[in-house]
Amino acid sequence: MVVYKDIDRTTEDFRRILCCAKHFAKQGKHVVMPPKLDVPYKNSAYDVIYGSLKGTAYYGKCPDLMVDNVWYEHEGYNSENPKTNFSNMCKRGLRQSDRIIVEDCGLTDGYLKRNILIRQNEGQQIKELWVKKGNILRLIYKAE
Repeated sequence: MVVYKDIDRTTEDFRRILCCAKHFAKQGKHVVMPPKLDVPYKNSAYDVIYGSLKGTAYYGKCPDLMVDNVWYEHEGYNSENPKTNFSNMCKRGLRQSDRIIVEDCGLTDGYLKRNILIRQNEGQQIKELWVKKGNILRLIYKAE
């Protein structure tokens, strides 16, 4: 597992993403936690770190994790409404990657799967959806 030194390790977001990274690393996967870069298109390090995004809809973005050369985005929430939380996490996460990890907001797996299928029917690209509850990650959806 590689964690770039420029990452702010004091944030709660860092701890949640690190938990996700450890989950994948325990499975023997190669995991990289890259830094967020301000104004990526002006930063010479962007292509070195995020170069595999070139030619994709996500070029210019800074996803949270790379697992075996595939990018993932983690999203949390801060509202009391579970459906709004999930909707917001998907909206923000899918701007960064088509593979997202969301914090458990109390919705059923059936609801999450139906919502993903509706989003796909509307043209959104979603390859994987994981739910993080505490230190546990569960795969809810994976495109065939």
